[in-house]
Amino acid sequence: SALAFIVERGYEPRLASAVIATLKDPSGWGARDGELLKTAEQLAGAWEIGADAGLGALAAAVEREMAETAGKAPVSVVIYPASGERPFTVSALEGQTLRDVCESGVDGGARILREYLECACSGVMACSTCHVYVREDWFDPANAGDSGGKLGPASEEEQDMLDLAFEPNERSRRGLPGLWSCWGVAVTRRGADCRSRLGCQIVLSREKDGLEVSLPPGAHNLFDEFGGDRDL
Repeated sequence: SALAFIVERGYEPRLASAVIATLKDPSGWGARDGELLKTAEQLAGAWEIGADAGLGALAAAVEREMAETAGKAPVSVVIYPASGERPFTVSALEGQTLRDVCESGVDGGARILREYLECACSGVMACSTCHVYVREDWFDPANAGDSGGKLGPASEEEQDMLDLAFEPNERSRRGLPGLWSCWGVAVTRRGADCRSRLGCQIVLSREKDGLEVSLPPGAHNLFDEFGGDRDL
């Protein structure tokens, strides 16, 4: 069924059901029961290689509507481009990841962020294209799970992908002593200490309102045919 297909793509049953309802809505998609699976498959695109054709964007929009209905708090994130250009702010809702904002955000900041972060693997930690630097001020090494207003250490799986990221924070990502300054990268002020994280693993909360993130000057995309660097 269409519901089972969407759940198999990694979406929670509750969200998948809401996506089905949206597809059936006569004021929108208007898909009939017999057409739902075909429509879902078309939107999923070549999902085996992460080439989504619209299902992810639709699910993100539905999830955002659900969050707004549930009264989730707005969260802002300040983004500092690697080029040293003026920082910009993106708007999100608590519970979203930085990747979610990049994929489905509707404000001007989100549109700018999409120009910098590719998010090639749809958030399943199979690439490092959503690699960002986060100011040391926002970290607590003892905060496993990123609860409250601070981010904790990356999980082992996330650290493995950070090994393949473009210019990662070598000295801090595996809990090694010392900090690394993001030289050449506009953090909040040049030379500020920072740590590498994947945007798809940074879950935003109302306590993280005002989180400051700097973008690296390039990305390693494992899905690229030639596996080369992509300069931003």
